[in-house]
Amino acid sequence: MSRLLLRSARLFTSREPTGGVIASGALLAEEGRIAVVGEGSELREALRAGGTGEIEEVDLEGALVTPGLVDAHTHPVYGGHRFAEISARSRGASYSEIARSGGGIASSVAATRAAAPAELELGVRSRLEAWLAGGTTTVEAKTGYHLDEAGELSDVRLLAGLAEPASRSSERLPAVEVTYLAGHAVGPEWEGDPDGYAAEVARWSGPAKAAGARHADVFCDAGYFTVDQARVMLSAARQAGLIPRLHADELARSRGAELAAELGCASADHLLCVDDPGIAALAAAGVAATLAPVTALAMGRTPPARALLDAGVTVALGSDHNPGTCGTTSMSLVVALAVAELGLSVDEALVAATAGGARSLRRPDRGRLEPGLRADLVAWPVDHEGAFAWSYGLEPTAVWVEGTRRV
Repeated sequence: MSRLLLRSARLFTSREPTGGVIASGALLAEEGRIAVVGEGSELREALRAGGTGEIEEVDLEGALVTPGLVDAHTHPVYGGHRFAEISARSRGASYSEIARSGGGIASSVAATRAAAPAELELGVRSRLEAWLAGGTTTVEAKTGYHLDEAGELSDVRLLAGLAEPASRSSERLPAVEVTYLAGHAVGPEWEGDPDGYAAEVARWSGPAKAAGARHADVFCDAGYFTVDQARVMLSAARQAGLIPRLHADELARSRGAELAAELGCASADHLLCVDDPGIAALAAAGVAATLAPVTALAMGRTPPARALLDAGVTVALGSDHNPGTCGTTSMSLVVALAVAELGLSVDEALVAATAGGARSLRRPDRGRLEPGLRADLVAWPVDHEGAFAWSYGLEPTAVWVEGTRRV
């Protein structure tokens, strides 16, 4: 039996709503799962009670330990970059203006289609390795830059292959949640016929599930897909066995939040323009809100994080890593920005980046330091969680995935 004992640690357990800190705690993991969390005396009893095999014992000398961070919104499969349009946006060009001029998602689709499969795989692997090195042990990863059947299914298979336990154990990779996002924008071949393209995306849902996708997402917003078109795609995805998610109310008040509630989506994401009725709909339906502080900064608009929390909505955090607005893989940076920009407390931001993200992904087996859950653990070179809001991009000293040290 493999056993890991972390002792003399400040444990941020991510119990909601305040984080459930154990100031001088210890944690025992067995066979990749957390067995005991508590004070040192509780651990001594557990060790006397049984269990055989060698114990890897780590004295953390008062350092902070959190659950592995969860990035609940990313777009890591792409070719090329969009640095020129990022520069244009800094000079005042809007997201919509850039898209109308051929930039935005369309630009990344052209670059991704032109990239060799090996080049795309290398890029995704390097990004996933960076996520794990930064303390993120679960990453939601979307397709969405091919926008044709063969390319989207190829991207699903790429991500699903990297999600396999054998890949994660042989390389320094986090767990990967695969999301099928052919509904990111209208494919070039279907320009002028979004209804026809939506029907195609719906038809590809079954093959996407078979190829290894667990979730499906649609960009429901001004200039992209209407509520009715998104409903067609996500209804088919749900029928195929995929968990629905939704880009909602980012660029305009599209009523995406209400659609997410209607369809029972796991998460509605971005929500820069959501209003009180939309928030109420999410709360009533139990839909998580995944917020992306870096993208919010780029867009110059802040989502109503406090109103969402006050309404009882689970808040998760995502980097929204993508080639056009966010290049970071650092969820500790996202936590800092959630405090500085969204007005969350450090405790709330860390809960959102762990337990909230796990709930957004419908993975109840992670995101908290509790017996029975995965031993995805991160040690940080500080003695208090307040350091996340001081050291932007705090880096860990050790990362364990299912009880095995990977970093």
